[in-house]
Amino acid sequence: MSAIRKLTRILPGSGLSRLTAAVGLALAAAPAGAIDFMQAYERALSQDASFQAARADTDARREAVPQARAQLMPNISSNLYRSKANTDQRSINVLGNPVKQSYDYFSSNYGISLRQPLFRKYNFALYRQAQSDVESAEANLDKNQQDLVVRMAGAYFEALMAKAQYALIMAQKDAYGFQLEAAKQSFAKGQGTVIDVDDAQARYDMTVAQELEARQNLGYTRRALQVIVNEPVEALADLVPARLELTPPFPTDVEEWITRAEEINPELRAMRANIESANQELAKARAGHYPTADLVIQRSMSESENNVSINSRYLTSQVGVQVNVPLFSGGYVSSQMRQARANIEKIQQQYEARRREISLQVRKEYQNITEGIAKIQALQQAERSAERALDSNQKGFPAGTRSRVDILNAQQQLINTKRDLAQARLTYILARVRLQGLVSSLNEKEIETINAWLDTPRG
Repeated sequence: MSAIRKLTRILPGSGLSRLTAAVGLALAAAPAGAIDFMQAYERALSQDASFQAARADTDARREAVPQARAQLMPNISSNLYRSKANTDQRSINVLGNPVKQSYDYFSSNYGISLRQPLFRKYNFALYRQAQSDVESAEANLDKNQQDLVVRMAGAYFEALMAKAQYALIMAQKDAYGFQLEAAKQSFAKGQGTVIDVDDAQARYDMTVAQELEARQNLGYTRRALQVIVNEPVEALADLVPARLELTPPFPTDVEEWITRAEEINPELRAMRANIESANQELAKARAGHYPTADLVIQRSMSESENNVSINSRYLTSQVGVQVNVPLFSGGYVSSQMRQARANIEKIQQQYEARRREISLQVRKEYQNITEGIAKIQALQQAERSAERALDSNQKGFPAGTRSRVDILNAQQQLINTKRDLAQARLTYILARVRLQGLVSSLNEKEIETINAWLDTPRG
């Protein structure tokens, strides 16, 4: 027998008191070992696989700048060559006789060279492109962190919602069970009708089916959070409705939120950096029409370099400027430029489309918050009214002004209102989280604010 059923059976008083007590027991304070929102966030930062992949990707993309900078720095190289050579020489002496000679010797060559780019338009564009790519990577990392909080909040509060729904169904099941037993007893005494028994039985059977679905959903939502924090989730800190701050967004003008989103939304920042990177890709393509100039310094030493310089040693130093001028490449450079311009147009249009979508999302979440506050307040009043209606029906039953079906309907109305209220609170919280995420302000301060709405796990 469950704790809720035990409580329902032993508590005296009206159906309202039984229902309220059962829900209160199911939604008791978080037990020891429960994690709160801040703890879940801290674990997700170090354990969520998607965020760790994004962090590693950013680390890799940061290396683009030093790699591009290296193309502007001096390049120093050395070479070493040594070999054993054999030369057979045949000649005619002064007497006209053939002479054959053989030489065995070692040939060697040592050198060191320095090449410093003086003018390479391609390398300059490559460096600026690398800076834009790193800026895009940093913005994407910020976006992934904001998305992590949104995903975690969704998983956390969906799990709390599943727990609340399960608690409500169990409370409803116990309330219907009590009414079913009472209907059967009344019918056995000749004071009730079979309709009362059948109606209570049908409602009770329905809650049994709903219980199975709710239990499955409860396990699934906890496993969804477990995927993010990478550890079993046995219990969560519950939302305390009295602590929930029903505050409208500030600033109060939605247009200001849209302006903020267009300026600092991490996804839009990344796309602006991508546009700049595409512009530098065009500059790299255009560089194919420009000459290049390098400063070249070389120093080399050779010994017995060939068979006419056996046992001879040469030390050579060179300083010069090497210039390469492109003349014709078959239209390759012009094709690259057309391709780069087309890519710029594509990325610009993608940015504009995403900017409009984000503006729409900001309006939606802003409206969900403002309307959510009014809906929560209305449902809180509806909950009080439903409680009074159930109490009135319970009191009217002995006087004959209300039937057992009326009591069952009142209980159903109260349960539905509690469920709708819990869903409205969830919608409000997630809308607030998503709105903050769209303007890149889901920081630890905001997380602490949300965490303060939860109860403190007992340690």
